Amino acid sequence: MREKIISQPSYWVEQINGELYDSIMIYMEVNKMKQKDLAKYLGISTGRMSQIINEGDINFSLEKIIQIALKIGKIPSFRFQDKKEFLKQETGSEFNGVLFPQKENNEDHSA
Repeated sequence: MREKIISQPSYWVEQINGELYDSIMIYMEVNKMKQKDLAKYLGISTGRMSQIINEGDINFSLEKIIQIALKIGKIPSFRFQDKKEFLKQETGSEFNGVLFPQKENNEDHSA
């Protein structure tokens, strides 16, 4: 069942759109920006900004997604992985809801 789900392009598009939406909303809140100001900053119309915020309708080209991500201080990270390896890694670990399962990391990142 899981293999069928991850084989659908729409699954991955929704994952990316969801990440971008969350990042946009956080950026807007942290920077205390209004929709119209953010739209101007991102180079999109206020109507399109409204669609994004009110409906979660991202659906941009890959180039525009990357452009927006960079403008809000995010680095888009994509990688291509063998599907069978992905499913194998995913089994028994919590899926992080982005593009790939969390890797085990024993490094201490506390400051």
